[in-house]
Amino acid sequence: MRSKDNSTKKRHSNVRKQILRIFAISCIIPVLFLGIFSATYTRKQMTGQYRSLAKSEGIRVNSVMFDITTSIYNISEAIIDTDTCRSLFSTRELSASDVSKLDLMEDGLKSYLNTTAAISSIHIYTDNEQIPGTQHISYASSFDDMEWYGKIKSSWSKWTELSNYTIINTEYQEIALIRKIAVPAEDLNAYLIIHLDNNYIKNRIDQSGYDVNICIDDDPIIFSTLLSDVGQEMVFPEDFTGKFYKYSGSLKKDNSIYMSNYVTFQPYKTDDLFFIQVLDENAYVNINRVFAIFMLVILLELIVPSAVIIYFSNYFSNRIRHLKDAMHKARMGDYNITDSIKGDDELTETFADLKATVDNVCEKEAEYYQSKLNKQELENKQQQMEFELLASQINPHFLYNTLETIRMQALAAGNRDVATSVKLLGKSMHYVLENTGTSFTTLTKELEYIKTYLSIQQIRFGDRVNFSIEIDDSLDTDECRILPLLLQPIVENGIIHGLENREENGLITISIQGYGSDLIIEIRDNGDGMDELTLEKLIYNVEHHDASDRQSIGLYNISQRIRLLYGDGYYMHIESRPGDGTSVTLKIPQNI
Repeated sequence: MRSKDNSTKKRHSNVRKQILRIFAISCIIPVLFLGIFSATYTRKQMTGQYRSLAKSEGIRVNSVMFDITTSIYNISEAIIDTDTCRSLFSTRELSASDVSKLDLMEDGLKSYLNTTAAISSIHIYTDNEQIPGTQHISYASSFDDMEWYGKIKSSWSKWTELSNYTIINTEYQEIALIRKIAVPAEDLNAYLIIHLDNNYIKNRIDQSGYDVNICIDDDPIIFSTLLSDVGQEMVFPEDFTGKFYKYSGSLKKDNSIYMSNYVTFQPYKTDDLFFIQVLDENAYVNINRVFAIFMLVILLELIVPSAVIIYFSNYFSNRIRHLKDAMHKARMGDYNITDSIKGDDELTETFADLKATVDNVCEKEAEYYQSKLNKQELENKQQQMEFELLASQINPHFLYNTLETIRMQALAAGNRDVATSVKLLGKSMHYVLENTGTSFTTLTKELEYIKTYLSIQQIRFGDRVNFSIEIDDSLDTDECRILPLLLQPIVENGIIHGLENREENGLITISIQGYGSDLIIEIRDNGDGMDELTLEKLIYNVEHHDASDRQSIGLYNISQRIRLLYGDGYYMHIESRPGDGTSVTLKIPQNI
């Protein structure tokens, strides 16, 4: 009898070992493997994401600085590349005409300083003793003692760092452009120096929470979003190569690891190199924190289930022993067995009586019926949604049918103009609704819609609006795909603004030419055109549109759609001259 008990205990021990073995194979090993893999993969993904964000920030800062330096260089060109400037600083005897030129030059410098936020100071130095000093023009017998003169050397243009102001005995450096003025007299020299405003650069750059440092050539950091870094040597990775260097990745600085991005650009028409460093000190902190949390979760996922499964294996082994004893007694005809055992699972149900079984069946049926009711309710809601969707689809058809009824009534009444107008309106609305939410349409359909739109405008304005569409014979417009509703706002703009003062013989011309794999679409009018200032204002509004301003919103949307979908190689270009009308040219691919 004792041998039998030992055998039973051994079987129970085997069950416990099997449970622990299965748990180790099916749970511990997979969780450990998947957990480490997931943590490592997440770390890699987060690192890549932070690297991508730092790279995007570097590209943005690079674009901002290139834009600022280019605009400042263009301003310097406008100042020094004039006969007035060259003749003034080469004069041997100051005449009344030279005095007028000097006053004009001084006024121009003041105007640039007052109207250009990027400029903190602007000054011209000359060694021509005939030139009297003004607020922004100074005479100097020698340039040797001046800080900037030792930096430009024999160059004609130079971007560098120069001191501009002192606060509490501390000199503050600014990015400056030095331009040598081409004075015809060989013994005379003049230089233009323009300082960039640090606050303006900071406002343009410091928008994303990154630390940004900028240096020029081999100079220390000249601009930084952290004042403590200004004047320090920029830290580069070990693979730094100098000219046009680019890098994205980790960087050790001040005993900390940063996510970094390096971008290099050469300013417009100069030989200098700007090095831009973008740093994110929180990137690896966040990555390591997430990785640590992952590993902690993995440990908890292993420790807690392991403790539970050990307890459960002992508990389950004892219950099996009680079940075997009860079954043995029943087999031997001893029905005096316990009614239940601890727990609420299949083993417990074995000890339950018929009533418990019936109760269980009733409970299952109740759950089934409840599930069926829930399913029916879901189907009813689905039918209601389908009905509402069907109703929403009826509306456009009802509108087309109503327009067709109006057209037939107009024909019956002999009013063909009204019938034609209604037909064109229905056709136009059909195209707009058909392409709402779609990404592309064919050039054929887009041009048909433009013809319809212009026909409606002809009915409205008469001889004030005429149009001509010229298409390259080599183009198959059915094969060319275009953004829907891309051309209509330009045509509408030409009618409303271009032909505004035309009483008759107004003309909208649409020309479409193939250019390799691209399309060149020109839309021009024969209206009054625009002067240079109005055109520049329009182009600025299109490129730097304020979301709260509704002016030029149509042209802005077209420019944005082309830029976002097709990329930087494609564009919208506007040209206009007074009395010669306005032309809008689009360059887009023939297909996408």
